[in-house]
Amino acid sequence: MTEGAAFAVGPCWSCGAVFAFDPDLVPSVPIDPVTHLPPDLGGDVARATRQPFCRRCLAEANVRRRSSGLPLWEVLPGAYADDEG
Repeated sequence: MTEGAAFAVGPCWSCGAVFAFDPDLVPSVPIDPVTHLPPDLGGDVARATRQPFCRRCLAEANVRRRSSGLPLWEVLPGAYADDEG
């Protein structure tokens, strides 16, 4: 955990599991609340709001993104409360 980091606790947008994260570092993806898709998969960028993803859901999404030839979503060090260092 980074010294002086502020952590939030909230639900993963994808699975709903509650997890602790640094709101400035956690992978968050713009999601269209109508289509439930990110803009690069058909969601409307004008409606999309950033939503946090837990580590497990982000890993699963990146498997699908890799197989579809889409860029992977990055996980920054310290994004999750259980990160070391």
